[in-house]
Amino acid sequence: MTSQTKVYIEPADILSIRCDCKHCGASLSLPLSRDVGKSLLVCSQCNKGWARLENSSEETLISEFAFKVEKMVSALPRLGFKLLLEIAAESEE
Repeated sequence: MTSQTKVYIEPADILSIRCDCKHCGASLSLPLSRDVGKSLLVCSQCNKGWARLENSSEETLISEFAFKVEKMVSALPRLGFKLLLEIAAESEE
C-alpha cells in the first residue's frame, strides 16, 4: 500500500517573508504588512547584494508579492470557496 501526505496552508497563514543570506547565513524575517523591498537589497550583516541583480532590481517583485498576498487575504472572506496553497512536505533526512 502506498501512502501520500499533502500539506496545505491558507494565505492568511503567511505571516512574514524570511530571507537567509547565502553568504553569511544571517536571517531576516519581515512581516508582510511592511514594505519589504528596500530591506532586501543587501544583507544587513555582511552587506552582500541580495535583490539587486546586475542592471535590474528584484526588490520590486518581492514587494509586489507581499502586497498581493495581503490583498488576497483581505478578499478571501468574500469568495464562495476556501483557498489553500499546497506546500512541499518536509523531507525526512
